[in-house]
Formats: sequence, structure tokens, C-alpha cells
Amino acid sequence: MSAHRSTLCAVGRAVLVLMWIAWACWGLGVAQQVAIAAASTQQPLEPIAALAQRLGVQLRAASKKKPYILDLTLPNDEACPLGAWLADRLSESLAHGYPELEVVARDRWSSAQLPAELAHDRNQKLAQNEQRARSLGAEVLVQGNFAAIPAGIGITLLASDRLAGGDARIEALGEVPITSEMQAVLTAPLPQRGELSGGFRASIAGVGSPLCEICPPPEYSYVAKTKKLQGVVIAQLWVNTEGAVDNIKVIRTPNPQLTAAAIRTVHNWRFKPARDVQGEFVRVIVDVAVAFRLGGVPPASGPAASTAADNSIAAKKQPDKKF
Repeated sequence: MSAHRSTLCAVGRAVLVLMWIAWACWGLGVAQQVAIAAASTQQPLEPIAALAQRLGVQLRAASKKKPYILDLTLPNDEACPLGAWLADRLSESLAHGYPELEVVARDRWSSAQLPAELAHDRNQKLAQNEQRARSLGAEVLVQGNFAAIPAGIGITLLASDRLAGGDARIEALGEVPITSEMQAVLTAPLPQRGELSGGFRASIAGVGSPLCEICPPPEYSYVAKTKKLQGVVIAQLWVNTEGAVDNIKVIRTPNPQLTAAAIRTVHNWRFKPARDVQGEFVRVIVDVAVAFRLGGVPPASGPAASTAADNSIAAKKQPDKKF
């Protein structure tokens, strides 16, 4: 009897052990599924956090604080609901990862000082945004644009401390997969990142800008100097992956004599090539302003249209600096 009871007890213990093992395995499986589900839920924000980190590293290295991130726009400066959503996520990630930067909260924008007049062009709009950001105590204004790419959307961020009297220009690139949450925000299909004659627009949707390294000011021709011609020539340059100019298109010129001089000048300019998100050199199209001034020093470097989000470069004597 005792032997039979012992056998029953042994069998009972074995059954309990097997039940415990099964329960433990089931619990582990559930835990793994929960972890996978949590990871998949958080995964869409990881590329955004990575982009915020690229921006934060450069801001901290340049000792720039109190940034404010404007709504991101489409490449043609058109507003898009997704642009506000992206700016919110980037601002949150930047504030969380770099509390020392004192990121100005996005929800304070509505309480900022409103401009007295409506903006009539992009330069006035930028000036008004700078005024509003300054009223919130911001020292750096971050703008950005995005467009559809095969992997999702490409994003280019440009930060400027011009509103605080500085001349820093910081650029950060990123690619973000489109998630269901982002799709819910969109009200229309996103435009594709354009390519023209084998080149991308500089500083647009995940493409960087070339850095001017050898860009001397223009020299007057004898005829232009005799006629005392002055003005600014606006041109498009195709900058290849070696930093050389391999194509030029004049957009606007005050005089054909200045056009020829401008083309001769920019043809010999040399750049540090633009890069994409992966760090590879890419051929880009950039707008430049070549200024002709009699009896004075050519103006300091700056965009043809004075906006930090513009992708243009002006003639200059000294190499530019990029942070």
C-alpha cells in the first residue's frame, strides 16, 4: 500500500513539474510576444529619434541652445499636416535626448507675438517666424522639408541662429518609414523627391547641400566695367560627386555682359560634394547668386533668397564653414 501511495505521489509530482514547465514556456512565449509588439509599436519613432539625435549632436557641438522647430513643409514650401506631426515628434525627441539644449516647446507657438503685417513672400515669412521664435526666447530656428522616397520619406533639417545674431548653419538628414499613424495624418499623397537632369535639389528631402570651398568673387570684364554695370546674376549649378560644376543654367541676369562673367566665375568654383542620408556623395542642383558691385567689396556669402531653408550660395572670398 505504501509502495502504491509512493508511486502515486511520484506521478503527481511529475505531473506538477510538467504543468509548471508548460506554464513557464507559455508565459515566456507571451512575454516575448508582448516584447515584440512593444518593439514594433516603438519602431516607427526610432528613425525620428535618430534624426533628432543628429541635429542635437551638431547643436551641442556648436554650443547652440534654445532651438525651436517649425512645422516641416513640402519641398515647395507648401504646408502639410504631416509636417506639424513630424515637428512635434522631433521636438519631443530632441528635448528628451538633450535636455541641456532647452528646446522651446512647440505648444507655445500659438502664444508667440504675432506679426503686424501679412507676409508677401518667403523672406518676409521667415522674418516673421524669426520674430515669433525670438519672442519665445528661442535662439535657433529649425526648418525642414520632406518628400516621398522609395523607403518612406526623406527629411532635411536646417538650423540657423540668425535670429540671435549668429551665422551658424546646421544640416541634418534622415529617412523615416511611413507608418499607419502617419498615413492617418495625411490628407493627400506626398510628392516624390524630384530629380532633374541626373541631380537632386540640394537641401531637399534627405539630400544635403554642397559646401563651397573655392568660390572667389567674379571679375569684371573690360566692357562691363566701362559701362559701369552692376547687379546680381542668379544661376543654377549642377555640382557633381567630385565637387566640380558640370552644368550651369542662368535664371535671372541684369545684363548679358554680366551673364558671361558670372558663368566664367562659377565654372571654376569647387565644392565639398553634397551627401545623402547614407553619407554617399550625390550630384545636386544648387542656386547661386553672383553679385557685381563697382567700387566696393562683394557682399558676404549668403543665400540668393535670404532664408535658411533655401538651397543657394552667393559668391564670396573666404571658404564657408559648416557646423
